[in-house]
Amino acid sequence: MNQKTQKALMWGIPVLILLLLGIFFYWKHSAASGPVTSNLPNPEFEAQQVQETQAAGQSRGIQIPGYSIIPVQADTTDVEVDLYNPEGNEVYFQISFILKDTGEVLYESKLIQPGQHLYNITLNQPLAAGDYDITIQYSTFSTDGSYTPRNGANMDCVIRAGN
Repeated sequence: MNQKTQKALMWGIPVLILLLLGIFFYWKHSAASGPVTSNLPNPEFEAQQVQETQAAGQSRGIQIPGYSIIPVQADTTDVEVDLYNPEGNEVYFQISFILKDTGEVLYESKLIQPGQHLYNITLNQPLAAGDYDITIQYSTFSTDGSYTPRNGANMDCVIRAGN
């Protein structure tokens, strides 16, 4: 083997290995996150699990869906978004959108049963074009008929009002 071939192999093999590792990790990350499919605008969905302690000392999770950005039309109160209580939760949800800078409630749902979705909601006021920092407040209540408050969650989000 001549010196040029040895030099090419000395640099080419590590570069090829790094390239293959990069492709592998990119593919692994893409496959793990999976596509989000919906006929609604992509709300940049994330999920969080809140632990709830039962009387017997066992712990189970409440699945809490979260959103980083919710797109809405400017100057309207009608919003298409998939607010839901995941199947398998043993609590009702009440979801509120609260403006961070004023504490004003933009939206508050009725109780949402496990497995139930709300696709169309009405805000308390229209929003001019722009970004609005909100807290999505998940209040949870027992499904045993007593409606006892359970562990909830607050999530940061942005409502992006546009045309």
